[in-house]
Amino acid sequence: MDLPDEPQIRWILRTTAALLQHGAEPVRGLVQPTAEFFPDPYDGSPKTVAALMVRVQEHAGLQDLPVELAVVTPEGQASTVSCSSGACGGMALDTKLERVARRPDGGYRVAVSAGELRNPTVLTTAFVRAVSFMFLSEADVFDALAPPDREPAVDLTAVLLGFGVLTTNGSYLYAKGCGGVQVHSATKMPVDELALALAVYCRLHDVPDRTAARHLDVTPRAHFDESAVWASSNIALVRMLRAAPDRIAADDYAIGESRSWLARALGLGKRRPARTAEDELRELERALAADAAKPRSLDEGKAKKLAEIRALVDESLER
Repeated sequence: MDLPDEPQIRWILRTTAALLQHGAEPVRGLVQPTAEFFPDPYDGSPKTVAALMVRVQEHAGLQDLPVELAVVTPEGQASTVSCSSGACGGMALDTKLERVARRPDGGYRVAVSAGELRNPTVLTTAFVRAVSFMFLSEADVFDALAPPDREPAVDLTAVLLGFGVLTTNGSYLYAKGCGGVQVHSATKMPVDELALALAVYCRLHDVPDRTAARHLDVTPRAHFDESAVWASSNIALVRMLRAAPDRIAADDYAIGESRSWLARALGLGKRRPARTAEDELRELERALAADAAKPRSLDEGKAKKLAEIRALVDESLER
């Protein structure tokens, strides 16, 4: 699997550094699609849809925000869904499907299509992106972003809030259609970029790769495996996201090549620095010292004379 192009990698790093400065940190760690994080049964009913939304809010630490859910039918009709927590209201809704919007009272309205209720992965991804938008809105970041960066930044925020496994899976979905199996995405960032962002998250929070990979689907996992190698090869760069965000913002860094763990341990694939005059001088000094330490060989005449002297000494000692 290929990594994202360098301009996209730099965008991910630059935006990650900025979001970290605005507090984009996980509340519940790396959220997984398991019963540990989502213990509520789901059957597509209004009650379970509302429970799922509340659960996502809790994992992001935004459970106190009032949220109203709207389910929009293909005919454009919208119906509200009430949360058991009382966070959802019953105000009139437009029939246009607008994913998430700020309400005049400071709460939010989140809309999903009726078809999305049949796919828990798609629905969860939609809720995660909605909650990530809420975070950006509450932090006064969303409107400050360049318009082309806003929707991708929502996905990246989701990763930093701990939803990286969910969003990466949601970015590459197989669906059967009239023309056969097709690939759909519930995110704006493609799977390779989200996998790289997830690998960076794992390095930032010391999450083992196997923990993140355990619940990734086949294609997202293949991208993540490649991204994990890249992140390990560029660990110093990842640390700069917190330690030197100004340098990241200014693109004042170099991106290293991906090298496997064994290659990094053995130093394989790492370019050696150019030799300087001082290096050559030190090497010459070592060579001269080694030559001086070697025993000097004698010519044949001197060797014969030395042998005779040793024989006389041995003979005298025997007496």
